[in-house]
Parts: sequence; structure tokens; C-alpha cells
Amino acid sequence: MTEEQDAYSPANDSEKGSWKNRMTGVWHSATTGLMKLLPLEQVAQTAVGWFSVSEAQVAEILETVKAELPTTEALLIGKPQAGKSSLVRGLTGVSAEIIGMGFRPHTQHTQRYAYPSSDLPLLIFTDTVGLGDVNQDTQEIIQELVGDLQESSGCARVLILTVKINDFATDTLGKIAQQLHQQYPDIPCLLAVTCLHEVYPPHTEDHPPYPPDYQEVNRAFDEMKQAFAGLCDRTVLIDFTLEEDG
Repeated sequence: MTEEQDAYSPANDSEKGSWKNRMTGVWHSATTGLMKLLPLEQVAQTAVGWFSVSEAQVAEILETVKAELPTTEALLIGKPQAGKSSLVRGLTGVSAEIIGMGFRPHTQHTQRYAYPSSDLPLLIFTDTVGLGDVNQDTQEIIQELVGDLQESSGCARVLILTVKINDFATDTLGKIAQQLHQQYPDIPCLLAVTCLHEVYPPHTEDHPPYPPDYQEVNRAFDEMKQAFAGLCDRTVLIDFTLEEDG
């Protein structure tokens, strides 16, 4: 009686080894032939090409996004130290140092900062420089702002007048607001009254809930609203008081 051959007999092992050698040979032949048809350098270049974007394609993509991006230009009109940079910092979350470096000269009396970048800006801040300086010609500043507004930018615009709550020397700012409002009544204008902490009652240690219901604040705010009556669509109290401000 013939015994059945064991499944793990040396003969079976030899057969498996033979098949392994055949498969190895086939794989070697196939890869060698492929490398002859497509050298390694060419294969690498082809793979890189799949994941590469040319400068022209990048420019085209940027232009497409720009065309669909809802960019808003905010014209900040106010004296130095009126809180314009703090307003930009509050809207963007960017540090004061970066904002300071981000502003670039635009005209003789204005500078610009594009956020988050000049390539794809969501917000463009145009800031007046030297407003309130006795050596500055107010009419020149107005003409530059009008020149900006006359250019077709394709983005929404808003005028933001910034004034400290205890600064009642607002004749220059009022003159600018009046002329811009007369020529561009459709552009919304916001009056931002800042630095509220400067009129808080003495010995006020903690900031009150917003808006602060202090007689000193309410009285000064009412006077500001009266001074710019008919020139602004909205008025708002803003205070970005930092810890070092007290």
C-alpha cells in the first residue's frame, strides 16, 4: 500500500522554491524592461510634474480667487494716537509690531496695510498720516482721499472716523468728513469714539460692563455725536485699553 505523500515533504519544498524562482525572474525581467522604457530620472521628473504648479498657474489661481474674494477697504481718518492702530489690531488679531511693519506708504498723506497679505487681502486699511498737524494742508489730504475713492477698486468701502472721547478739537476731521460725505454719500461712515478710559471717574479700578454707563462718558459721547451729526451713519464707543494703560 502506497503511503500518501506528506504535505510538508522535501519534494513540495522544492516545488515551492521553483515557483519562487520563476516569479522572481518574471519580476526582474518586467522591472528591467520598464526601466529601459522609462529611465529612473524620467520617472522622477514625471512624478514631480504631477505635483508641480507653474508660476503662471499660481498667478491664474490668485486672480481667480481675488475676483471672488469679498475684499473691504476701510479708510481710517483720524489724528495720531486716536486708536486707529488699535482698531486694526482688534479687527485682525495681529500684533502691534506686525501692523506697524505692514503699513506701506501709499500717497503723501496716506499709508496702506493689506490683511492677511497683499496677494489675497480680506481687508485693506488706508490710514491718514499727520492729520491735525498744523503744517499739514487739510485740502491736500481731502484731495488724496477723493482720488482714492475715485479709483474703481471693485471692493466694498467704509469710512471710519476715529476720535478720542476727550478730544473736542475736531474741526479738521469734521471738514474732511463733510466733503467726503457730500461727494460719496453712498459710502457708509462710522464714527468710532475711542480711549474711553481717559474720562473714567477717578479711582476706577476695574472696567465696567460695555457700554460703560458713566456720566462723564455719556456726556462726552453725546457731544461727539452732536459734532458729527448728519455726517456719520453709525457711532460706536470703542476702548481697547491695554493693561499698561492703567
